[in-house]
Amino acid sequence: MTKIYGFVAEFNPFHNGHKLFIDQIKEKYHPDVLIAVMSGNFVQRGDFAILDKWSRAKTAIENGVDLVIELPFAYAVEPAQYFAKGAVEILRLLNVDTIVFGTENQIDFENVADRMISVDPVFQQNYQLNSADNLTNYYQSIGIDISKSPNQLLGLNYVSQIIQQNSQIKVATIKRDVSEFSATNIRRKYSQQESIAELVPKLTDDSFTEQPIVTWDDYFPFLKYQITNQSTTELQQIYQMVEGLENKFKKEISHSNNFDEFIEQVKSKRYTMARLRRLMIYTLLNVRESEINNVYKNPYLRVLGFNNVGQRYLNVLKKSEVELITRVGKKEKNILDLEIRADRIRQLVTSQEQNFGVIPYMKGVN
Repeated sequence: MTKIYGFVAEFNPFHNGHKLFIDQIKEKYHPDVLIAVMSGNFVQRGDFAILDKWSRAKTAIENGVDLVIELPFAYAVEPAQYFAKGAVEILRLLNVDTIVFGTENQIDFENVADRMISVDPVFQQNYQLNSADNLTNYYQSIGIDISKSPNQLLGLNYVSQIIQQNSQIKVATIKRDVSEFSATNIRRKYSQQESIAELVPKLTDDSFTEQPIVTWDDYFPFLKYQITNQSTTELQQIYQMVEGLENKFKKEISHSNNFDEFIEQVKSKRYTMARLRRLMIYTLLNVRESEINNVYKNPYLRVLGFNNVGQRYLNVLKKSEVELITRVGKKEKNILDLEIRADRIRQLVTSQEQNFGVIPYMKGVN
């Protein structure tokens, strides 16, 4: 029986810890096909991926992944609960039989996930308030320290979604030590012009010299234009713009000279920084709730890279009814409307085409 294993990642950037994780999956579980569902050019914390999706997918394929599928923007730039919901849906469409994720501590994931679901109405009420304190206290009540156990937290959300979606996907784990490898630390080192060569594969190191590296500061003028140009009524229509935040945005943007100043002026105990950064991404792209919902109603699989094993599995998937996208034409343009718009925002600074004429990275494929 073929064993199809999948995991979810941002690879922001792909580092030696990711390589170790992939090697450990293969050594411990021996999958016949290993699939990575990877965030595209924007990531969960409300930021731009430091390297573009194509270079990150290539590095993943070269380091042991058989197939890389893009996690759509509508799923990727969401809090853990909805990030996991979209990821599990993609894994289901891929016919993955086992999800594998890293965890700082081994716990009874199904039992704790059941507890999460059982108190879901209370959690939802607190979550909708977007209170950073409520969110932190909630996870602490079930034994999770958000700051110290990010992998465990995401793992719990994956298991919770598997249960809620009545999915048959099984769960496997790999012990992770977040202090050993950290994408955040690598990004910090790079920004401070320190060498990262010992922390990342050569392909990642090379990518840092081959393509423009973008940050929020590069896009702040575009964000400032959007907020200044739109009325408060128009800003209210942006996805997740709640509780008068449009007024706060309008008030603070006029005397903010850069992104850090702006978010410092807007932040409060009521909202996590990640929540605000995601809202600023939605504002920059002028995202509407209907566009997010449309992706949920019309899911697709966007292929970013594969090797010969991945190619054979893609041939199997082609026989299913799922929309499988390997290149962008007129039909695909309509399906990928939100994704293409997001990528075009990135292109405003990098000038690197992300969709039209770009094909998946192929390794060892005839």
